[in-house]
Amino acid sequence: MGKGDKIPFWLDLWAGNRTLSDTFPNLYNHESDKRCYVSDRYRTNQGGIQWFWGSRNNLSSNALLKEWDECLAVINEVTISQRSDAWLWRMGEKQVEFQARLVRAELDEISLINETTVLIWLHWIPKKVNCFLWRVVLDRIATKEALQILRIHLPSVNCVLCNEEIESVNHLLVTCGLAQQIWAVIFQWMKIPLPRYILSVVQLLEFTDSYQGIKKYKRAVYTAVATTCWIIWKTRNDVIFKSKPPVLAKIIGDIKVVSFSWVCNRSELKDFPWEKWRSFRMRE
Repeated sequence: MGKGDKIPFWLDLWAGNRTLSDTFPNLYNHESDKRCYVSDRYRTNQGGIQWFWGSRNNLSSNALLKEWDECLAVINEVTISQRSDAWLWRMGEKQVEFQARLVRAELDEISLINETTVLIWLHWIPKKVNCFLWRVVLDRIATKEALQILRIHLPSVNCVLCNEEIESVNHLLVTCGLAQQIWAVIFQWMKIPLPRYILSVVQLLEFTDSYQGIKKYKRAVYTAVATTCWIIWKTRNDVIFKSKPPVLAKIIGDIKVVSFSWVCNRSELKDFPWEKWRSFRMRE
């Protein structure tokens, strides 16, 4: 609490054990400016604090006057200073003024699930796709394998794209025959040699993260990888729910077009030309 320039008089907890609106409901109902600040209801007089009613509605009854006197007794217990109000939080063993960057620094020190360390919350990518990747890494999407574990009856648990193995996260998005063809074309497009040992989404993200390049290039690569996972998942859903057969050329085209739209609309590369994206010339 400082001079009350950021604390609502009635709605925040700054005097007593409850908000003043709860402690003195009749006064609050009679108030004309229910969102007024503490600093709106006092004036300094010879170094002291003088509180006043301040509402356009006068205290016309003895009951309201009595309640106002009780309110004054509560708020007079609060010390008012000349500094601005500030939110404080405990960091370690000391209280410091709240700053978002300090919260981020403390959160970064918290031990995470190992698999999630490969994720980047990238603003180039829509939030729902960032969340989708997070769920993928944690094996929390509704693949047939996951549904089978939940004892949901399915006609078949085989992958709908190849019909050869159980549809798990890593099979669907990485090791499925169609997925491997897609990744081969996408990595060729990005001009990155694709190792044969990659068997999971986590390994895929680890590999792309280790690939050297400027910041813009690495973000573009991550965006392309995220888009590919997203389009493969949507293709799988189209096969199941719309009976649309997967077409490799269309899938590749959708990946390039969708990722380009994200880059143009969500990144700082607003005027990036399609011709450069189509040939993935991100190092220029």
